[in-house]
Amino acid sequence: MLRPAIPLAALAGLALIYVASGKTVTVFVDGSPHEFSTHARTVGAGLLDGGWSLRTGDVVQPSPDTPLQSGAKIVLRRAYPVVVRMGPDVQSLLTVSRIPANILADAGVRVFPGDQISVDGLPNTKPGEPLIRPPSRVDVRRGQTIDVSMGGKLVPVNSSGPTVGQALANAGMALYEGDRVQPEADHSISGVSRVTLDPSRAIQIKADGVQIEARSSGSTVGQALAQAGVALVGLDYAKPAVDQPVPEDGQIKVIRVREVVKTELTPVAFDTVYQPVADLEIDNQQVIKTGSYGVEASQVRVRYEDGKEVGKTEEGSWLARQPESRVIGYGTKIVVRTMSTPDGKIEYWRAVKMWATSYSASRAGVSPDARNYGITASGAPLHKGLVAIDRRYIPFGTQMYVPGYGFALAADTGGGVKGRWIDLGYDDNNWVSWHQYVTVYFLTPVPPANSIVWIFP
Repeated sequence: MLRPAIPLAALAGLALIYVASGKTVTVFVDGSPHEFSTHARTVGAGLLDGGWSLRTGDVVQPSPDTPLQSGAKIVLRRAYPVVVRMGPDVQSLLTVSRIPANILADAGVRVFPGDQISVDGLPNTKPGEPLIRPPSRVDVRRGQTIDVSMGGKLVPVNSSGPTVGQALANAGMALYEGDRVQPEADHSISGVSRVTLDPSRAIQIKADGVQIEARSSGSTVGQALAQAGVALVGLDYAKPAVDQPVPEDGQIKVIRVREVVKTELTPVAFDTVYQPVADLEIDNQQVIKTGSYGVEASQVRVRYEDGKEVGKTEEGSWLARQPESRVIGYGTKIVVRTMSTPDGKIEYWRAVKMWATSYSASRAGVSPDARNYGITASGAPLHKGLVAIDRRYIPFGTQMYVPGYGFALAADTGGGVKGRWIDLGYDDNNWVSWHQYVTVYFLTPVPPANSIVWIFP
């Protein structure tokens, strides 16, 4: 009855041995961790036991025949397909690398300076750095050696750009606006062995109230303005002038010029003419015609620079309207009047308000030793009753009456006696000082009309 117990014990032992041989391992599949238990004895068997069959190109660390220990960490990098193209040559391969340079090396493609690498259609400028995700295609465009003439020097460059501009850019020679390149930047690089590059430099153009930042390869100011798209129109000019070299500091100023022709009007003064009026009493005047100003027109060219007036040039003038004279009528009517005075009744034909002063022989400014001392201009010795007047208006011999002085005879002149001024004569012992206005009465008889000064100043 005890014999069957032996096989059961053996089975229990085997079960204990099987449980004891189980291992817990972690597999990192393309960086993603997976933990599982296995009784496999090797890494390869453990992967297979976990459901990961190895494919061509896969990389396993440790190697598949490495004994498997509990707690082991296995790195499995799955190989993926990628197409490598270089010109007409196309090849496919399986790789675990995400570094374009390594992929190309696996494909046996050697990369040279100037070659252009693109990954999945996009340029890749850092082929030695890993990509975020596996690529499906890596393209290589072989560079072409061209000579770049720049500033009189030849610089050989190797570049893979399809056009001249891209070839220069790939070689580190970025083109700026204003650079001059032959053949032009969009010209195909195919068949081109030499490129001429005239690099531009920064310029600042002040025009129309703003500062324009630009680049130019032109040697003169005019060429620089043309490349910057700044046009000189009409009388516009630049500082420096357009035929001058571009200044070292790159500063150019454009002055906008315009000229406007204007007509300016200037008043022309009118003159005054006098004419006699028979029915108007002497020493009275009346306006017969007021007169009017004329107009002189002149054509003036006005120059403006940047909106400010800088000069005028008269180009001609003409009398647009004649002035009209003012006509003043003066009275020629003589009216004889009488007046009672302390010296008796007088009869006069003219009365004029005048400034009165007085003088005597010793006050006339003549030396007592002079032959003409005390002698008037008429030749008569000076005494009370002889007066000095302006002979332009009052003839010698004119008889007058001066209130407060008495009867007076025009018989002398004086350097300062002008117009409505009368200098009353005295002898030295009876001199009286006068400095006042007084009405002077011209006594009858009335002189002939041709000897009368009708307009008294």
